[in-house]
Amino acid sequence: MIIYGAGGHAKVVYDCLTSQGVKLNGAFDDDPAVKSFLGIDVITPYSPNLFINEKLIICVGSNKIRYELSMLIKHKFGTTIHKTAFLAGGSNVSQGAMILAKSVIQAESQIGSHAIINTGAIVEHDCVVEDFVHIGPGAVICGNVRVGIGTIVGANATILPGVTIGKWAVVGAGSVVLNDVADGTKLVGNPAKIISN
Repeated sequence: MIIYGAGGHAKVVYDCLTSQGVKLNGAFDDDPAVKSFLGIDVITPYSPNLFINEKLIICVGSNKIRYELSMLIKHKFGTTIHKTAFLAGGSNVSQGAMILAKSVIQAESQIGSHAIINTGAIVEHDCVVEDFVHIGPGAVICGNVRVGIGTIVGANATILPGVTIGKWAVVGAGSVVLNDVADGTKLVGNPAKIISN
């Protein structure tokens, strides 16, 4: 496996890979000042002609940047699921997704491409987490929730059952979302209130 991005999020993904016994064989990063990552030489800029047969994971926390990079990268994408994560029967994890330590994906839930389910997050039954979403550490997505493309759900936030969160929305850390959320909306609090849209 190879990675794109050699910052903090890459360290978490590295732990995820090693928990599965997967060897990291290379790393790319846009920052020429980054020379190495955990003993591996970092290559700048990205080259589709290197590590041709390796799958790649985009190790960048920003949903927008992961989206933009996914359009440029020519490698096939890998997926990583930490050995302490739980995936129930009928759940599905798409290419490029990162399911981190002690997270839970319950029955019949769908995790989109390049989504991040961060440490200890819970995605309950029959949820759809679309592409490029980031579910923060400790967040709880209750049953039958849909989270739209590019949305971030902050650490320890809770989305109540049946709620739909639109595309590229931001749910602040610790928020409790009771109702549907429109595309591009930012909201915080308990109960969550809109601060911009």
